Amino acid sequence: MKGAASFSAIIHRPHQHDHHTQDFCTMGSAFSTSSSYLQYKNDFELVIRSTKDLEHLLETGFGAPSGKNIGLHDKITAAQNSHGLSQDTVKKLRYLVTIRNKLVHDHDFNALPDRVHFAKSYDSVEKELKGKLKGPSSSSCVIS
Repeated sequence: MKGAASFSAIIHRPHQHDHHTQDFCTMGSAFSTSSSYLQYKNDFELVIRSTKDLEHLLETGFGAPSGKNIGLHDKITAAQNSHGLSQDTVKKLRYLVTIRNKLVHDHDFNALPDRVHFAKSYDSVEKELKGKLKGPSSSSCVIS
């Protein structure tokens, strides 16, 4: 939307079968939790949507470089170096991106080997990344 203000909010919305999804909106984009990503029946959509959100989060929240010649693995390395991401988070990020790359580029790789594992890995990574953005305490603001 043109002229829309940037904001951050948690949105709860009904989902099929009376489940609830939770979206985290920031700067006009929605970051969905893994439970809502599992709504996608198509593995391609699940993987592409989740990794697009991760890429956006790395670029906007962690200052990772953007551009056509910068891959997601490079963005992960930049965020790791600038924000001290844990080895566990980096490993999960690289797993998610490797699965994405295989699904997009490998002609014989057409389905996730384990949808739940992929979604849990995404959820864990998203949680740590958002926690890093909040900092040690969201209530301590000092103006000098």
